[in-house]
Amino acid sequence: MIDLEYLEGKTLSELKDIADELGVEFAKNIGKTKLLDKIVEDDKQVDGVPASIEGIKVKKKETVAEMKKRMNKLIRVRISSSSPHYKGRNGVTKQVGNSRVMVGKFVPFNKIWHVQEPILNRLRKEIWRETKFVTDRTTGNKVPVVNVHPAFNIEVLPQLTAKELKKLASEQATRGSIPTEEEIGNG
Repeated sequence: MIDLEYLEGKTLSELKDIADELGVEFAKNIGKTKLLDKIVEDDKQVDGVPASIEGIKVKKKETVAEMKKRMNKLIRVRISSSSPHYKGRNGVTKQVGNSRVMVGKFVPFNKIWHVQEPILNRLRKEIWRETKFVTDRTTGNKVPVVNVHPAFNIEVLPQLTAKELKKLASEQATRGSIPTEEEIGNG
């Protein structure tokens, strides 16, 4: 809580310095009483009374379950590598997360695959630099020219329809690649 008697004993320039330290905005030609009111109002807002700002909604804190649901949203893609760093590899493994939720996935190249959205965003941000040396015509010296390229070519595909999902489920059941409900219960 702020000491009002202490502040009233200060000069206007000292109050302006205090307001600057607190991050209180004020006009240059403000009077001492108005500046005191602004400092007291700021102190009230900091001590638990929320500031009323028009057009801004207070966002509630996201729970771990909501975070997991958001981070595990799958997007259907086909990814290929344009980076020489991944030459000869058949895919890439990435992990993205925070202190509460971690998602990771192996993504094969040149196959239709489902990838979590944070992994996809991470792959979109990756780049590689290509440096070529070009001879300068005026000086005759070799000058490096750096080009930046995206590391992955990402093709976002439409999600599977209900009909395609049923067909995929029946194919996987005939191959035995996914256990049935009876096998899960007996396991």
